[in-house]
Amino acid sequence: MAAGPRGDRLSILRKLGANSSIYASTNVLQRGAAFLLMPLYTHYLEPSAYGVLAIVTAVNGILSIVFTLGLTSAITRFYFEYQDDPPMLAQFWGSILVFVLLLSATLAGLLLLTGEVLLRPLIGDVPFWPFVALGVMATFFQPFFSAFLAVLQMRNQAARFAAVSLANFALTTVLTIALLVQMGWGVRAPLIATLVTSAVFFFVSFWLLRDDLQLCLRWSHLKLALGYSLPLVPHSVSSQVTAVVDRLVLNSYLGTAAAGLYSVGAMLALVVEVLAQSVNRAYVPLTMGALKRGQPADIEQIRTAGTVFVGLFCVLGAGVAGYAPELLWLMASAAYAPAAVVVPFLVFAGVANAFYLIFVNVMFYDRSAVRLIPLGTVTSALICLGLSLVLVPAFGLMGAAVAAVLGQTLAAILIAVVAYRYEQVRWSYARQALAFGLSLATALGLSRLDAGSLAANIALKLLGLGCLASVVGMLLWKQPRLFGRALLELLHGRPRAAAAILLDGATPT
Repeated sequence: MAAGPRGDRLSILRKLGANSSIYASTNVLQRGAAFLLMPLYTHYLEPSAYGVLAIVTAVNGILSIVFTLGLTSAITRFYFEYQDDPPMLAQFWGSILVFVLLLSATLAGLLLLTGEVLLRPLIGDVPFWPFVALGVMATFFQPFFSAFLAVLQMRNQAARFAAVSLANFALTTVLTIALLVQMGWGVRAPLIATLVTSAVFFFVSFWLLRDDLQLCLRWSHLKLALGYSLPLVPHSVSSQVTAVVDRLVLNSYLGTAAAGLYSVGAMLALVVEVLAQSVNRAYVPLTMGALKRGQPADIEQIRTAGTVFVGLFCVLGAGVAGYAPELLWLMASAAYAPAAVVVPFLVFAGVANAFYLIFVNVMFYDRSAVRLIPLGTVTSALICLGLSLVLVPAFGLMGAAVAAVLGQTLAAILIAVVAYRYEQVRWSYARQALAFGLSLATALGLSRLDAGSLAANIALKLLGLGCLASVVGMLLWKQPRLFGRALLELLHGRPRAAAAILLDGATPT
């Protein structure tokens, strides 16, 4: 018997949940090694040294986009065009990767020779040698591994994705601990560990992809790929600038110690960002497949899953932000306690990014819309930079945090407006915006709550989160008990029943 609409929705959400759980755990390992090692870093590194690491990481994020010209996105997009023609797909991927290797080698060599001058406006007082130079070399090796992970994602090979990411994390962790704890190399330890791991997995990725590639440089393929990716470069650079400009401005005005404190607060916020990107990794192939088919039932599945996505992240964000003082007490040394004040704003910058990911998917699918994506992100980056330059000198860490959440929120709003004309899914924009605002207000209140004891704080904050979950459930689906009923099923070990509860009530109103 053919599955009905509810069965179809349950199937897509089950697949989304299963793959998201794999991507979440592995993305934490892939991108979150610094988060998991935070107790170690804050014990062995002073805030100023941690700030050096934060600045190098921020600069590497920008360089990684310039080194690839966004061509990894073409690997993702055109997989759906060539998946039924393996020889053509092998030529397409091979042409992209050969070009990226040549480009990144040229730019890395140029920066190693002239980076002391070229990068000085970004790195401030951070020495180029050896710190930034180590980052440049690591960035050269990373694009091939990123491309390999993109291939696994598009093929829905989540288990293989997990195995490779776990190996990458394990090597980075072992090397970092050995160099930091045993050798006492300070901030050089994580930078060298990242460089060595990137080099190793450059060759591992090449070996594992050897049967899927034809190493060549076909202009026809490269022209098609660049035609898709180049309009996205301003978007990618702007997104990265929005993500790191707060730390760069803090370093410029207040020094590496302030950047270090702020970055520890950002590490807690990374939990939400990593989870959002993990869910999105599972969501993207499902969305693109549904958009390609264009069937109303498929579009409704995407609408249901996307609304559950943003509702859950509103409540999750309030939880992480509300417990920020307790989490910092548990994970970092006392020197980093002042970072708690910035966590709610940075967490909800991550929640705003979750909204953005939902809205922007249709624009990545529609080739005519790709060129419009930078309208939102470039404007957002410029405003975030301007706000940081104004607010950081006046308000320090808090000014940078407010600039971050405003920048990310504006990016989500602008992309939603631009994407509306292409969007096949009609979202409940006003209700989602209200859910976001109420969740941020709750997070700010809970993070400042002090009932006099740890136990009382935990209990009262949990009560506040329960109330928020009811309000969000009522607002998005007119079902205040939706999250609570699903949570009870999860606690009883019945994830399918929890998914069914969400789907029964999660049709947006």
